[in-house]
Amino acid sequence: MDSRAYAKARALQMLQSAGIALTKAEEDRLEIADFGLNDLPVTGLELITYVNTDHCCAKELVLLPGQTCPEHRHPPGFGGPGKEETFRCRSGEVY
Repeated sequence: MDSRAYAKARALQMLQSAGIALTKAEEDRLEIADFGLNDLPVTGLELITYVNTDHCCAKELVLLPGQTCPEHRHPPGFGGPGKEETFRCRSGEVY
């Protein structure tokens, strides 16, 4: 199994273990993000997007053990304040 297929299967398992119920359509559109760095086991995450606009987003993010999400920002644009993000750890620990 390649690393992307493994990441998807493991992320779906982790979401289920955390009590996150997904529809089949949501499972099918689970995204694998390596931020163009081609080092998914270290820098990347798996995600389900519920809402994503210029100003807010609602997503379930999964980081597998050892993965990190690179620092990034959502600067103001189009006359608005930029994107608001809120994070809640549903399982495990975040550093």
